[in-house]
Amino acid sequence: MTSVGSEIFDADALFIRLRLLGDIVFTIPAVQLFKERFPGTRLHYVVEERFRDVAELIPGVDHVIAVPRRRGIAAILAFRKQVRSLRIGTIVDFHSGPASALLTRVSGVPLRIGYRTPNRNWAYNKLVERFDPSRPAHSVHNQARLLEALGVDACSLPQYPFIDPRTFPVSPRLAPLLQLQPRVVLHLGAGNRFRDWGEDHFSALVQRLGAQKVHVVLFGGTPEEAARGAKLGGHPYVHDASGRLSAKEILSLVIGAAAYVGADSGPLHLASLTATPLVALYGPNLAEVSGPWRREGVVIVQMEMACRPCSQRSCKYGTIPCMRNISTDRVYEAVSQFIH
Repeated sequence: MTSVGSEIFDADALFIRLRLLGDIVFTIPAVQLFKERFPGTRLHYVVEERFRDVAELIPGVDHVIAVPRRRGIAAILAFRKQVRSLRIGTIVDFHSGPASALLTRVSGVPLRIGYRTPNRNWAYNKLVERFDPSRPAHSVHNQARLLEALGVDACSLPQYPFIDPRTFPVSPRLAPLLQLQPRVVLHLGAGNRFRDWGEDHFSALVQRLGAQKVHVVLFGGTPEEAARGAKLGGHPYVHDASGRLSAKEILSLVIGAAAYVGADSGPLHLASLTATPLVALYGPNLAEVSGPWRREGVVIVQMEMACRPCSQRSCKYGTIPCMRNISTDRVYEAVSQFIH
């Protein structure tokens, strides 16, 4: 047993981060800290089913509980039954949104930790302020602070642990692409339209790289991204791998590439688990808050604008210049430094 203030930590723990891809990746340093402090504690991790494969990649997670994206009463009761069948003494809710707060409360777990909010404090019996102006603003720091309710020092956070994608099985579809050298992996979309660089920019970039005989592997899972991939895949040296890919398949594409290029979105943060250089395009968001959790091999390309960051619900200019005015030249120059 390990003493945590007045609590006795002698049972399993459960972390909740239902979504999204990048936010789940951002909890990895918190998982590392927790397992260092409580090495004998079994750790369960709750995500939406669509992100199960990401949670299963996290070193230190012993068991993944996947819940449906849309949860009715039956799914909520099934979750409660599953949690109560386990030996869980503590829940840490890394989001503290309406859905995760409800799951936390109905679990019946004795110690429930979450952020202090205007209308969801009923879900928790240990609250942490959502923001601490005296600490770094990055989401990795902000989520790890929740562990301080367990007596874990979250002031100094580790970098991501090494995950070797070369051990993953490779599908016949992707195997030939992994042999291409030099290759650049390009994500054709973003989390929403306010972070989208635009098809014209992507087209210009792949043409310039192709003219230098650099192979460009395109990927993206949404219908719009797949349509872009089909259109741009006709250029010389451009290879379309768009469509649904698992987290392991994306990592397999990225490992060994000369560079990864993409906007601030989940795949960028997944790619940051490798050692591949990243060229990250930032518009509405600030890299200080949601940038790749990496010290080396990261180039942030962004516009200096007074309106950044913004809510990403509307654009005062209507044209989203923070993304659309990032020139192809700047991105090409950033990528070129990694091509040998």
